[in-house]
Amino acid sequence: MAITIGDPSGIGTEVVMKALSNSEIQGLGSFLIIGDWGVIDKAGSIKGLAIPSLHRITRDDEIDTGHPVTLFDLKNIRKGWQYGKIDSKCGSAAIQYIDKGVALIRKGIADVLVTAPISKEAINQAGIRYPGHTEYLAHLTNTRDFGMMLVGGELKVSLVTRHIPLKKVHITITESRIYKLIKLTNQALVEYFGVPMPRIGVCSLNPHCGDGGVFGNEEERIIAPAILKASGDGINVKGPISADIIFHKAYVKKEYDAIVAMYHDQGLAPLKMVAFERGVNITLGLPFVRTSPDHGTGFDIAGKGLADESSMEEAIRVAVDIEGRRRKTGVINVAPTAP
Repeated sequence: MAITIGDPSGIGTEVVMKALSNSEIQGLGSFLIIGDWGVIDKAGSIKGLAIPSLHRITRDDEIDTGHPVTLFDLKNIRKGWQYGKIDSKCGSAAIQYIDKGVALIRKGIADVLVTAPISKEAINQAGIRYPGHTEYLAHLTNTRDFGMMLVGGELKVSLVTRHIPLKKVHITITESRIYKLIKLTNQALVEYFGVPMPRIGVCSLNPHCGDGGVFGNEEERIIAPAILKASGDGINVKGPISADIIFHKAYVKKEYDAIVAMYHDQGLAPLKMVAFERGVNITLGLPFVRTSPDHGTGFDIAGKGLADESSMEEAIRVAVDIEGRRRKTGVINVAPTAP
């Protein structure tokens, strides 16, 4: 399992080290941390943070799975950075960690990828014009159809739009986008979570599903046709359903195995309400399993020893569970193609 430490200025290193100090987590596999020794060493000064025993390497041919926790030291950032500060150097380093993780998967050295949070502002300052991990990983693997699914316990939510302004949502959702995400969500439920006949509910965009067009017509013009098309493919999908009741139907009534939400906060606000410290982000459509904790860089608490590692631990567990299920059913990784 390859684990990137994320933005050095954030809480990524802290939550990774805390997670890998847990003996239960250590027993799940062999871990290859991708980062910098200088960043790990500095984390050692964080109050209450114990750095697990690390086998340190700098080349692919030094990798030995006999060591439970290995650090792949990229040696790309040493001094001149601070916790809690947006820095293009840290943004560049975070991208290099991701690049290396995908390269190791491409070579068959690593099986799955777990990523600690990056700063979207820092990577953009470093010249990487992507809104986040999801889009950058799709670029690195030449993946055309991809999506973001958030998992919080029994609640699973896929997002049609991700990190865009709310005012752009209504012009960004399309029948094609929704249809493709329904298909990706259905595939993930079968392949990743072992749900033999998934039930998917799709959110409306407008209050009360537009109330017959009074509040908008995206439901009948865009969302419903996408659902109809997916139903024609044999997918058990219902909607559009008003967002103020669909999460109750899924989480309390157990009527749906996953929800397709139209925009970021529509899906994540309910999920974080029920699973704030256990949320996991999964990228759908990639040729390998990628998970991450469902939180950001935590610049406000970075370097203070206050970061909660629960979501990182859950991201590791989910990645292991998914990869194990895929192998049992004969699904194997396909080497990612270069962009």
